[in-house]
Amino acid sequence: MVKRVKQVKKPNVLFFFPDQHRGDWLGLRNAHLETPNIDALAARGQVFRNALTPSPLCSPARACMALLQPYDRQPVRHNAHDVDPAQPNLYQALRNAGYQVLGCGKLDLLKGSMDWGEDGRHGTGAGTLLHRLGFTGGIDSAGKHDCISAHDDGRAEPFQAFLRRHDLLETHLADYRRRRGTERVNYLNTEPTPLPDFAYGDNWIAGNGRALLEAASDAAPWFLQVNFNGPHEPMDVTAAMHSRMAGRTMASPVASSEYSAEKHQAIRANYAAMIENIDSHVGRFLDLLEQRGALQDTVVIYASDHGEMLGDHDRWGKAVPHQPSVHIPLVMAGPGIAPRPPSDAWVDLTDVAATILHLANAQPPHGASGRVLVNGSLTAPKVVGLGTWRAIYDGAWKYVHNFDPQATPSAAGSFDRPSDAPAALYDLADDPYELNNIAAAHPAIVTRMRDALLALATDQM
Repeated sequence: MVKRVKQVKKPNVLFFFPDQHRGDWLGLRNAHLETPNIDALAARGQVFRNALTPSPLCSPARACMALLQPYDRQPVRHNAHDVDPAQPNLYQALRNAGYQVLGCGKLDLLKGSMDWGEDGRHGTGAGTLLHRLGFTGGIDSAGKHDCISAHDDGRAEPFQAFLRRHDLLETHLADYRRRRGTERVNYLNTEPTPLPDFAYGDNWIAGNGRALLEAASDAAPWFLQVNFNGPHEPMDVTAAMHSRMAGRTMASPVASSEYSAEKHQAIRANYAAMIENIDSHVGRFLDLLEQRGALQDTVVIYASDHGEMLGDHDRWGKAVPHQPSVHIPLVMAGPGIAPRPPSDAWVDLTDVAATILHLANAQPPHGASGRVLVNGSLTAPKVVGLGTWRAIYDGAWKYVHNFDPQATPSAAGSFDRPSDAPAALYDLADDPYELNNIAAAHPAIVTRMRDALLALATDQM
């Protein structure tokens, strides 16, 4: 008698991937925010309190995850580069494993080309770049600023087309022109957008995601990546989102000498409003899964491509090695993910990709990096980098090589390896806000960590 092998059902994967959500701005870590849906995921699954981006810039971070490679072993060095569809990636591996691979919102895998088209498929026919990347369906749209730049360059893009159909494009363009310019008007302008709630970018993206989920076939597992535009600047929120923050108090920036307390509060309230709006969409997706009877069969992951300085150390945006820029949220729950206490291991987005492929029983690309987060010990050092600087994490120690805190960061340029390059060392257990560079007091630790960093940051491209 031939023994029949029982086929294990592959889980669905719902991956929420917002843009520029710093890791300490979740309700479970920040009493000033309300994120009940993400917090509930953490309670029934796993939260990683020390998750990092491989590189604090949109396209490199997303490329590292897609290609399962650290920054120095993949070709997307900054936002002007595209992921090559000929290079094996996460999405192709999922499709090869029988998944419906779906995506919506700002994928930023083809950011350099800016050729979305009105349908967001990057081309026509069977050879669209979206399909070649591995997606079986979806709508890739521009981020907040690229939507406006694309319009000004005469390039079609899905959110533009949506707003045009509702006679709202000129309204949105006029509003963004008031939010773009000098002296950080993208942060300082905290007035609500004139767009109605249904036309707000993240609400439109969430609607596209729910439509993709509802259209997915029950005959095969699906993977859906929902790429929200928020909480990326500018600080545009709807009137309803703005009103919900009335009377709320946000944590003040660390080591800040700019602007009034009231202005910082207004900026941070809008940032929080964007996060809380995204959390509400997470809840709606989970409700939809429950209605479809699919929640118990679905892995749900929440992460971000990088963080946001938000005025800490008088910095804004990302691209620097400070924790608010490189630290990201990471929560996962669902089949194959046992509820556990929060993990303090240093992990990053390549590990998220490796874990997705493990749970999907999919074959990783040859030479892929990344560790499976639901298995074994997670004690190896992690390296983060962009342009000319690199940082390495090992235990409570963080070492930063060749970053000038007085300079304006740039993704251009090559990593400077000499041992006499600027060095910074932080004990994050005692100094989580990186206020004291103790490199001069610990030369032996600096040497050990610099040597480890230089060994791991070997450019193999």
